[in-house]
Amino acid sequence: MKKQAWLTVAVVISLTFPAIVSANYSENYIRSAVVEICTETATDDRLGLKKTLGHFRISKQNAVEKVVCNGQQLMAFARANQAVKVTAMLKPYEDRIKGRVTIQDVTSAPN
Repeated sequence: MKKQAWLTVAVVISLTFPAIVSANYSENYIRSAVVEICTETATDDRLGLKKTLGHFRISKQNAVEKVVCNGQQLMAFARANQAVKVTAMLKPYEDRIKGRVTIQDVTSAPN
């Protein structure tokens, strides 16, 4: 009976430990990506930002839409830090957001 209990505990630990390690790894990976992107933006390093985005496989469009630095969207953060080169590089991607159109059926009942 003791042997079965220890075996059960060993199986549970071996199955949950990789999931915990994997979650911590991905969390650290995302955090380091955002820190590097925000640092490159704050220093107005256009080429460094481009390399960082490429290294982490983040498109410029996704960076403009989803990256938040100090509570601001990436473009607002770049403007606040007077990052003229980065702002000029990312401006076309910001303009795409403004031009998006969504179509809704106004006659159907809301869910």
